[in-house]
Amino acid sequence: MSLASRLRVLVVCVGLEMGVLSGVPMRPDEIQDLMHQMNQPKVARQLPSEDDEGDNPGSEP
Repeated sequence: MSLASRLRVLVVCVGLEMGVLSGVPMRPDEIQDLMHQMNQPKVARQLPSEDDEGDNPGSEP
């Protein structure tokens, strides 16, 4: 596990603990779902290339 991943988990756990101390606890299954979502890979966004047709496919550039 990289240092950035460990730091992210630590920050989330501290935030969850602050919620518990303030009286707003989360159920264990909600915490598990949150931790699972954090470990999912990020989706890369790809912009369309200039060769792809845009909103108006009938027009010429």
